[in-house]
Amino acid sequence: MRKIILTLITVLAISITAQAQMFQAGVKAGVSSSKVKLTEVHNDPQQYATAENITGYHAGAFARLQVLGLLLQPEAILATSGGMVEVQDDPNSTSVRVEKFKFDRLDVPLLVGFNFLRVARVQAGPVASTLLTAKQEGRTVKDYYDSSDWGYQAGVGVDIGALTVDVRYERINRDFTNTTQQTDGKVKNEQFLVSFGLKLIK
Repeated sequence: MRKIILTLITVLAISITAQAQMFQAGVKAGVSSSKVKLTEVHNDPQQYATAENITGYHAGAFARLQVLGLLLQPEAILATSGGMVEVQDDPNSTSVRVEKFKFDRLDVPLLVGFNFLRVARVQAGPVASTLLTAKQEGRTVKDYYDSSDWGYQAGVGVDIGALTVDVRYERINRDFTNTTQQTDGKVKNEQFLVSFGLKLIK
């Protein structure tokens, strides 16, 4: 009798665990609106101000583990971002030019979140970012930047069958050092991302 009870408890526990855990994986892509802001610039007479956003693109893959409403979602995303910056060479001059920054990155977000109403999600977490290319007005400036850095993402999502939709805010700060001009500072890269995904494993 004791063995039968233990067997029933074991089967019930396995059944509950199987229902409580859900693994999903798929691909995703989308667009973003991003901007850059230069701060803490040293030994540079130029003045910088954020001008306009630029449109970026991203594509990659995601995995998702759900346990009793708690979500853990790692991703690997190839992304483009950047922005337009106003550059003023002389603080006493009204002459301003606009320069475009463009970054290509490999981002690896690790998001934690919650499921509610069975279809909606709220998620946030750190992003490990590797810089692949960096250009300023078409000039390659990748060597001036740290190759790897950290940022964060936060946003909401909706799942409808095999389809997923996400809207997120992301910020990644990067240090830059130009030894030739003996200048350094930080570039804050912010963007709003809209992603559409397809679950291949669900």
